[in-house]
Amino acid sequence: MKMKKLCAVLLTAAMVVSVTGCGASSNTTAQSESVVAENTAVESESEKTTAANTEGEAQDTSGNYGGLVPMEDADDPVTYTVFVRDPGVVPSDDNPVIKKIQELTGVTLKFEFLVGDLDQKLGVMIAGGDYPDVIFAGDKATKLMDAGAFIPLEDEIPKYPNLNAMYSQTMDYLKQADGHVYNMEIYGTLKNDVTEPAPIFECGLGFFIQKAVLAEAGYPTIRTVEEYFQIIEDYLAKYPEIDGIKTSGFEILADGWRNWALLNPVQNLMGAGNDGAIYVDQKTYETSFFQISDDSYNFYKKLNDEYKKGVINAETFTQDYDQYISKITTGSVLGFYDQNWNFSGAQNLLKADGKNDRTYVALPITNPGVTDGYLDKSNGIPTGTNGIGITINCENPERLLRFYDWLLQREVQDYLQWGEEGKDWNLTEDGGKALTDERRAIVYDTARNRDETGFTLWNYCPKWQGVYTEDGMPCGTGESADEYLASQSDYDKQFLDSYNMKYPAEMFSDPIIRPNYYPVWAMTLEDGSAAAVASTKITDVTMKFFPRLILADDEAEYDTIWNEFLGEFNAIDLNSYQAEIDRQIAEKMSK
Repeated sequence: MKMKKLCAVLLTAAMVVSVTGCGASSNTTAQSESVVAENTAVESESEKTTAANTEGEAQDTSGNYGGLVPMEDADDPVTYTVFVRDPGVVPSDDNPVIKKIQELTGVTLKFEFLVGDLDQKLGVMIAGGDYPDVIFAGDKATKLMDAGAFIPLEDEIPKYPNLNAMYSQTMDYLKQADGHVYNMEIYGTLKNDVTEPAPIFECGLGFFIQKAVLAEAGYPTIRTVEEYFQIIEDYLAKYPEIDGIKTSGFEILADGWRNWALLNPVQNLMGAGNDGAIYVDQKTYETSFFQISDDSYNFYKKLNDEYKKGVINAETFTQDYDQYISKITTGSVLGFYDQNWNFSGAQNLLKADGKNDRTYVALPITNPGVTDGYLDKSNGIPTGTNGIGITINCENPERLLRFYDWLLQREVQDYLQWGEEGKDWNLTEDGGKALTDERRAIVYDTARNRDETGFTLWNYCPKWQGVYTEDGMPCGTGESADEYLASQSDYDKQFLDSYNMKYPAEMFSDPIIRPNYYPVWAMTLEDGSAAAVASTKITDVTMKFFPRLILADDEAEYDTIWNEFLGEFNAIDLNSYQAEIDRQIAEKMSK
């Protein structure tokens, strides 16, 4: 099938561009004129790209996959170093997709994944000014911004048609307090004219449970913490071992920045989304600290009860991320609170081993009478920090930006995620896309996916996500309804039928389009400010006391620890933190 060029989408999209964000005020004449001028430049660049791509089509016989057009300086190799805040493994040097991209562009990205503590790693970088060319630090990027580690991008992005198409409508949200843009967001469907949000098939956040536990209980509807732990208790009592391994009722990962399993559940029980260290009323936008609420007291008291029953083990608080994933991979863990992407590697290994009954599904757990708010529908607004920044040590940022722009061609994006048509994927009868069985087996194998596909390159670069507005085709395999249904095992199909649903997300309330400010965790706090200091102390105090609460010997000790916790928490300069969050909420809601 001849693939359509992304530049054609840009030419069409450039005709009509809206600068009104979700909740933004109406356009002004000046804004409209600015956008017209900007899009004229995009059209000009896109026409050049169209001509180049047309020429490339005639060169298909040269062996370039799918008519991909080499960059003009592909014969001049260059290497850029990229630091990633996640633990991981570098793709094999023999990765065929990455080798093809290197051949077509001359660009090699040399990845370095986190080993040890992220704050310590970034602190060493900042102290010595020894930065790689590119850094993905997540919400820790603010430390690097404050240190002057990144080059400004607001004048650079408009020079590149595909990057401009991706980020131009969200530049106001990418700007930091000093007026500069330092990060190119790499996750989520941003507000643009090329893509729109995809359907949601599975909930990516919350209380997960092994499907075998639900099957054993007769496929019940589970809504509360009490119901959730009751079926785990029942299953644990009946099956103290799974495949010769001691069964673990409920795991709590509290390793480094992955501490949300310990700190965040209460806000979800209150009906909120994944906001951060403060609760925001979605109607009034008033803020409060859920950590010291009655809801928090009751939740950790419940976890304490489960610890005393043997459902939770003390070593859960001392295990690191790799140990946690390894335990899940055995199929012996019945439940946990997490984010889907964080344990997807373990889930894929279970599928590859044929242990589909040991895979997991999230449940809409809330306090009694509370409507769940787990599912988000993208509002198209970036966090401003959850992306990659080019550092001041990068010697040739212009070529790197051209490389990122080249990657955003639709043909390249398809190659990175889907592979080659006929070999790795096929069109379905209804015109959708689904992987071949052979390719799907690779995707479910973490090591093979890393070493044989373009996943790592795609994951840590600017990317199109969602579905293409031009034809409704999914950007990636995870956004394809056809691929989702085709990938289900016989066990999973029977499981879904037992709940009379097509997708697990149907268990939840409708997705929520979040307000412009969302989420709080992505807000920038000036390094060393009273608000930043308070934010750090909030995390430190909760991390200190919450494990102690869960491991308390009896109710009297629990109450004693709780009162100590309240004393230390309330001694924090909470007003400084809350005032700054309130200010930023008001500012973002006014856009």
